[in-house]
Amino acid sequence: MRAPVVSGSLLPFAVMARPPAGRRPVRLGAAAVLGALAVLTAACGTAAPPASAPAGRALPVLPPPPPVAWSPCPAGSTLQCGSVSVPLDYRHPAAGTLEIAVTRAPALDPTAPGGTLVFNPGGPAESGNQILPLVLPLLPPAVRRRDDVVSFDPRGTGASEALRCGTDPSTVTSVDPVPTTAGAPLPGTPVFAAQARACAALHPRLTPHVDTADTARDMDRIRQALGVSRISYYGLSYGTVLGAEYAQLFPTHVRALVLDGAVDVNASLLDQAAEEAPAAEASLHHLLDGCAAQPACPLGPDPTAAYRSLEASLATRPLPAPGHGDTVPVTVGDLDTAALLAVSVTDATGSFETAVAAARRGDGASLRALALTFDTDLDGAPLVDPLWAITCHDAPDHPSPVAAGAEARTLAARYPLLGGYTVTYTLGGCVAWPTGADPVTDIHPTGTPPVLVIGNTGDPNTPHVAAVHLAAAFPRASLLTWDGWGHTWLLSGSRDACMQAAVGRYLTTGTLPAPGTVCR
Repeated sequence: MRAPVVSGSLLPFAVMARPPAGRRPVRLGAAAVLGALAVLTAACGTAAPPASAPAGRALPVLPPPPPVAWSPCPAGSTLQCGSVSVPLDYRHPAAGTLEIAVTRAPALDPTAPGGTLVFNPGGPAESGNQILPLVLPLLPPAVRRRDDVVSFDPRGTGASEALRCGTDPSTVTSVDPVPTTAGAPLPGTPVFAAQARACAALHPRLTPHVDTADTARDMDRIRQALGVSRISYYGLSYGTVLGAEYAQLFPTHVRALVLDGAVDVNASLLDQAAEEAPAAEASLHHLLDGCAAQPACPLGPDPTAAYRSLEASLATRPLPAPGHGDTVPVTVGDLDTAALLAVSVTDATGSFETAVAAARRGDGASLRALALTFDTDLDGAPLVDPLWAITCHDAPDHPSPVAAGAEARTLAARYPLLGGYTVTYTLGGCVAWPTGADPVTDIHPTGTPPVLVIGNTGDPNTPHVAAVHLAAAFPRASLLTWDGWGHTWLLSGSRDACMQAAVGRYLTTGTLPAPGTVCR
């Protein structure tokens, strides 16, 4: 989800695309796969009932959608925009439709024998269309030369009927991450309960169908509307959940699958938080130690002590609300959220250090601005409602508020800088949201071509161990390791020549790197 069962996350693009005090360029970061029905046409047919369909309830066979009617995107862009109509409810196609907004970047060499690469940035709930122009220069040149690159706004996000329930992102970033007493519920429970009630009341038609299984089905409708029999796919963070679900439902429609910043998709939410806690802690220590080594560190000679001092102060005395429409006081939750952003998006490190220094002087506005990066899209739209809808509908098991609170206290004791926060970040909303009708569970795709899974040794959101576990879920997968800091390789180390060569070779020829390959 950032990194929940969706774990993924969400992140880097916004910082790269915006002023340092504001948002990151990607959130890191959602979306993708349909059901297999009975083949109707070679290139556009649907396949047999998807594995995620409830027992005994095969999905209706649908005719293929019409081809995408492409037109130039606004503002003089060389990109092409269009839409694909999909059922709101695949079990009851007559109940209505949604229009999924799609964007295409044509191959730079139209004479090259390429294919179609579908991209998802993670989140969940990030707009794939808004991020596409930012990610194109990061892809291997050989891929851009020969492949059309297509992205889309998943259902409930961006221009695809965004789920907006009125939740103020500041109320989410500011929730305290750790209960102060044993046996107490996760402090954010009332905020998330109010959010779930608002979405159910304001959008009763849409809310139950904002999930990864239906987004994956949408992605296969997009494939059909593109007129291709197979697609390549590149998913970041939560996008690895979407890619894995797509492979589970449509294995024969996959040409190549890159899962970068892998989520441990078969782990419970509590287990995902426990995996993330040591990774986030190590990353923050790395950031603070790096600041200490600089002669002009804004946090002084002992940045870790400065961070802990501010954390203790905010836990009992929140700073005044930033104003300008933001009336929520700045809390330790904002500090922890901003810290996770800074270790996920290395371009945000300097902004974070400056924001912490300002907060120690009593000004928390910059801290709040960094925290909000996790909960707003590139255009400033709030992500919190679709983010938690997707995360919680996908998760088959939701911990109780008290169980989540207990885990937060346990992880905070073991990893005192960021450990407790990983529970709220990974699963907070799911203590209050209902479970979904079609959760992502028991992902073990069969029948796919070889898959490339990427994990960073220093990824604070989707730790390397998650990539190991996701690769093991496929019968044929290679784990490619990038020895570096930050969330996902593409957003944190795309200039690495070793990685560029390995990823480019796989996407163009299908050749996996040798087992155990590590790029430094």
